[in-house]
Amino acid sequence: MAIDKVGNHVLFLDPDTYEVELTLEGFAPRVHELLISPDHRFAYAPIYGAGIHGDNPHPGHLVAKFDLRERKHVGDLSTFPHLAPHGLRWGADGTLYCVCENSGVVLEMDPENGEIETVIEVGSNKAHRVEVLPDNSKLYTENEEDPFASVVDLATKSVIKKIPTPNGSAGIGMSPDGETLVLVDAEQPQLFIVDTASDETRATVTLDGHEKAAQIARYSPDGRYLVVTNFEEPLATVFSEDLKSQSLLHLGQGPMNMAFHEDGETVLIANHNEGSLAVCNLERGEVLRTVQAGVGIETLSFF
Repeated sequence: MAIDKVGNHVLFLDPDTYEVELTLEGFAPRVHELLISPDHRFAYAPIYGAGIHGDNPHPGHLVAKFDLRERKHVGDLSTFPHLAPHGLRWGADGTLYCVCENSGVVLEMDPENGEIETVIEVGSNKAHRVEVLPDNSKLYTENEEDPFASVVDLATKSVIKKIPTPNGSAGIGMSPDGETLVLVDAEQPQLFIVDTASDETRATVTLDGHEKAAQIARYSPDGRYLVVTNFEEPLATVFSEDLKSQSLLHLGQGPMNMAFHEDGETVLIANHNEGSLAVCNLERGEVLRTVQAGVGIETLSFF
């Protein structure tokens, strides 16, 4: 399943050939991110607004819900009065966490009926993406131009710390075990590696071969790889689990988010600015082929 942000479509692809099998249309502008339910029964895509971060004069307030068995749009959850929903993550208890950027909050929502259970202030109206610890004790937001990432205690529903990001941050990722948080520097080609036990930065890692700042950081589900994409260059780096080895991938224009295949070896990276997907081998650090799909896909997921 792929979110074609530029076309404002939702696509269902063949999981082997990656050809588009079904296109869903008719959404308010525009669909952005994607979250699959743990049981692979439903999917959720926020309607962020007609613009992009920093230029979104007509923010949205809906999260579209999809039945994955029927492959159809079955309704919308409302975040109103909280605007510009973007990053989505699951809590360990099945709670849906949704960042509403313009309102500076993370919502705890019931994914079944859309009820807003808690509104959590994160101290920034630039919060774009979110990560939640596997034990549901804390969540983190990257706050784009603001010089910090927010740490929220989920017991008290309050910010307990601000992790310094002097240049702002353009992306956030978390290891599957929840021990490591990755913050992508917004101005320099580097990553801040944060220990989630202390919420202190334990290392700064330079992205070899990159001249510009990167954006998306995602761990593979088995934790063996970290993949970081660079929208501007366009490149991606595949890190080993210990972050000591880097492989550089040369991609199509505007690479953004990605989907990891269940074979543990393949990642699909969306080339947002050219309507294509790069099929890459993680172990070899190699682009195997590029396939055309959509107008401009931002993110996608296997299910």
